[in-house]
Amino acid sequence: MNDQDWSPFGEELSSSPPRPAPSAGRATVPAPDPAARPSPRPHPPHDQTAPLRPPSAAKKQGRPDLIPAPDATAILPQIPDAPVPAPEGAESATRKKQTVKRHRDGEAAGKTRKTVRGVGEVLITFGVVVLLYAAYEVFGVSAEINNQQEDLSSELDVLWDTEGGEDGDAAPVPELGDAFARMWAPDIRPESWVIVEGTDLADIEYAPGRYLDGAYPGEQGNFTLAGHNVPAIFQKIRELEAGDKVVIETMDHFYVYEVQEHVVVDETQVEITEPVPGEPGVEPGEDDYWLTLFTCHPLWDNYERYVVYSQLVETYERDPDGEMPDEAIDAEA
Repeated sequence: MNDQDWSPFGEELSSSPPRPAPSAGRATVPAPDPAARPSPRPHPPHDQTAPLRPPSAAKKQGRPDLIPAPDATAILPQIPDAPVPAPEGAESATRKKQTVKRHRDGEAAGKTRKTVRGVGEVLITFGVVVLLYAAYEVFGVSAEINNQQEDLSSELDVLWDTEGGEDGDAAPVPELGDAFARMWAPDIRPESWVIVEGTDLADIEYAPGRYLDGAYPGEQGNFTLAGHNVPAIFQKIRELEAGDKVVIETMDHFYVYEVQEHVVVDETQVEITEPVPGEPGVEPGEDDYWLTLFTCHPLWDNYERYVVYSQLVETYERDPDGEMPDEAIDAEA
């Protein structure tokens, strides 16, 4: 195909017979001048390729090209190189004062936080000390008392075996601080307490002590015992209820007392130790065989006394080789 046969519309030109002359009286369209025909489109060289349009561009025939040039658009706003001027009044005296005030307020807040933190640390330390003290009172003191009770119980067994072997009919008269009996209260403690003579602090450090002006176990009157307000001694007498049994074991007998009532009195009310409790000057009658237990009250102070009154209801002879009475070991008895 030669250049004259090439058409910009993709059709080949062929020679054709000349068109007939128009008839008279009709408008004619002048034939195109061959000399004005556009020059043929040159073929691209074989080593050049036309840029490819994206698929979306091919679907938009007749629309302007929507793909911008690489530098034709800016997605982010331009930040000028020149500094932005401060707002009007930024350097005013009022603004400076506000800045200074905020600075001082920040310092004050920091000092307050430090103070609060320090107070909190002190309170936490104090709380830890209190907990450690409470733990020592519950476990440390109790362990020490129980160890001493075991020693006193062993001494009491030796004493009873020795004295009973000599005459067999009389218990020895105890000296101050000496062990002379045991007390059982199965409703609040499975083990027994060893009872000592006297109520001085040195006497009752590790055991309940007998009030010296009171009766002895099983005697008419008021057998009164005082004990420290700690778990290993008399703290739990608050849990005794009316009808519960408290048993006193001596070398010869078991004396069974039954709980009657609880009272809280002032520390100066010594009438709780009278032969008839609470009735000074009254002589004991045939029913006045009392056991009075008391300790400090409330739990963490000592300005009052917690008192438990019991009355004698049963007496058993003690056989060193025999069994314990049920009331001494069985809470349901």
